[in-house]
Amino acid sequence: MTALTPEQIQQYKESFERMQRYDERLKIADNLNREKLDELVDLVNEIFSRNNVVGRIDKNHIKFNADYIGNIVKIDDKKLSEIIFNEIYPQPTLKLYSHFTNFNAACSILKNKELWLFNLINNFAAEEFRLFYEEHNIDGYKHFKETFGIKTDYRSLMSEIFSLCLTSDNNTSPDLWDYFGYSGTGIKLTFEIESKIPDFREVYYSNKDNPQKIPFLADLFDTILAKYNYPLNFTYISKIGAFYIHGKFDNEQEYRFLVKRTSDSYNAWNFVPVVFNNDITYIVLPFSSRLAEFKLRKVTKGPRCSNINFDIIKDILRANYSDTIDIEE
Repeated sequence: MTALTPEQIQQYKESFERMQRYDERLKIADNLNREKLDELVDLVNEIFSRNNVVGRIDKNHIKFNADYIGNIVKIDDKKLSEIIFNEIYPQPTLKLYSHFTNFNAACSILKNKELWLFNLINNFAAEEFRLFYEEHNIDGYKHFKETFGIKTDYRSLMSEIFSLCLTSDNNTSPDLWDYFGYSGTGIKLTFEIESKIPDFREVYYSNKDNPQKIPFLADLFDTILAKYNYPLNFTYISKIGAFYIHGKFDNEQEYRFLVKRTSDSYNAWNFVPVVFNNDITYIVLPFSSRLAEFKLRKVTKGPRCSNINFDIIKDILRANYSDTIDIEE
């Protein structure tokens, strides 16, 4: 049997000491769960109440853990996360939602009756995803690591979150045609959307002049940390950043249909990413799927879209759609 090297012995010693320290912290957490859990629940519900948040939790929804307070492990009912997520990002209630795109993409979408959802790496330059964590002083997502086999640094998380950007049908901002309709040469597709998953949401815009934490979350994070010297950590926090957008884009009035392939709420692993450009990938979502129903209701010609191109669009509609689709020229 080969003898251990001094370096290996030191590694085993350090690993054993880390386990011992973790076990000690776990014992402290277990004691807090016996003695302070009722108090913690009351504190969280008090924070909800003073921020006019709908919903309350009980002892089944939160725990003291070795290094944090929350519901990541040993909690099956994720009500705490649902309350927080629903408060920040309301579920959409509009009847119609529009997606701006270029002519070629519109032809493909209409012919194949499917949408391409790009991962958030596609929006990396706009500081998406990272912005929420930076403004809320959450730095764990900056560093590469794995939790239960899942990579949890922000770039790895962004690579597994795919989104379709939409706006209200009555949003008349010319910037939408400029940015997303290819300087007005593109097409606007308007849908009625029936989402079957919880990740179709209205986005939250940060304060563009004075960036600051979401007041409700700041109260929750800061009060719990000050009281118990443990940070709050909860499921869904890895996707909150996907709906948090810089305030300079608030004229877009954006809604997002998001698919997180690692979601516990729905199994999306079978939506296999297709490489578009290096680590920018997309998934293909049919108009009709187990995740949502996208019912095409209207097609609008861009202000600089050529008549020849729009005639092609109308030919595609006549050949592929029996339902009446409104056409705006």
